Amino acid sequence: MQLSEEDSLRLNVLATASEAIRVDENQMAVFGLGDSGEHRVDLKPMGNTDRYLRAVREALSTLALGTPGGYPVFIRRWTRSGALGTERLGKLLCLGEPEAVVAVAASPALTDSLALRAWWCLPTPEVARLMLQSESVRDGEAGPILVTYLLEHLPFETSTRDIIDVVKLILRSDLAKASALDALWTRAQRAVPYRVGFLAAGPRYLAQAADLRMDPDYGGDPKSGSAKSCTEWALSTAGRHFFSHCAFALKKATDMECVVDTLNVMNKWLRPLRPELTLPRSADSLLSHASGRLAELQCPTTSADANGFSALSDETGLALIVLSLAGEPLVAPVFARTDATGSLMRKKLAPALAPVLAALAQLTGEHGGID
Repeated sequence: MQLSEEDSLRLNVLATASEAIRVDENQMAVFGLGDSGEHRVDLKPMGNTDRYLRAVREALSTLALGTPGGYPVFIRRWTRSGALGTERLGKLLCLGEPEAVVAVAASPALTDSLALRAWWCLPTPEVARLMLQSESVRDGEAGPILVTYLLEHLPFETSTRDIIDVVKLILRSDLAKASALDALWTRAQRAVPYRVGFLAAGPRYLAQAADLRMDPDYGGDPKSGSAKSCTEWALSTAGRHFFSHCAFALKKATDMECVVDTLNVMNKWLRPLRPELTLPRSADSLLSHASGRLAELQCPTTSADANGFSALSDETGLALIVLSLAGEPLVAPVFARTDATGSLMRKKLAPALAPVLAALAQLTGEHGGID
């Protein structure tokens, strides 16, 4: 389908003067963002509107890329050559294609300037989450805008995956006001996905939320990747506090994402204690590997003093290693057989998670199984 001469001319002018373009199908209008602000072209479709909008996007692609093929052809060609740099990312924002904007938002080459234009094109939660992962965006003008938007939109999120990711991104950005962080922590007292978001962000954010840094016995985060510093942290006030919240998250988990993310954050912080191996897929295998690893770390030839295990009881040492080895593989066989959520899911997971909860109880002194 051909565009009307008037629309074709006006789109040419708009594309020449714009650094970003979006197509509003409801209003049948095309908007351009340039140095002088925002401009609008009202379309006058001839015939079928869907076909006309497709012709509009083909025209925009030809003007931006020199080909009517549009985003898919362009992205394949340049990603294969490894040449999808900042300049070419900017061209993707002139196609009026939502998927092209998402590609820009997810690009490692994203800059603060591109982020602001991408946000004008497509201000959605997905785009905000993708862009806030970029350090240049967090440190730029776009960062506070995205954090404010995600905070406002968070109460309406229904996906556990998105809630966990948004809370983690907001905390790690260090851009939210104290009042907003307090509100997040209050919500985390009741909603497990929010609590897991704090855990995923890292121990220091839990400590800030609970004013734990005022405690003279607070041990801070692990200072290095050594087994000794890892052990000292795990047994400090901060470590026990962290594992206490991990236990709560597992006992009250609502779905698979809460369980898997909690296991993964525990083994992440205890990574120096485990050997290079595939994580166990059953409770028996977990205990067997943990017992073997404990014997290795307590062996005089490996210097128990150097790894911090010399003064630990067998129970405490075993608990630390169990948590370092517990991850997604431990619960994967259960989730492969069921899509249950809530209390039924927790009941089905109880045998697999029993060693993990026992280890957490040993470290925190808080006993009690899955509800």
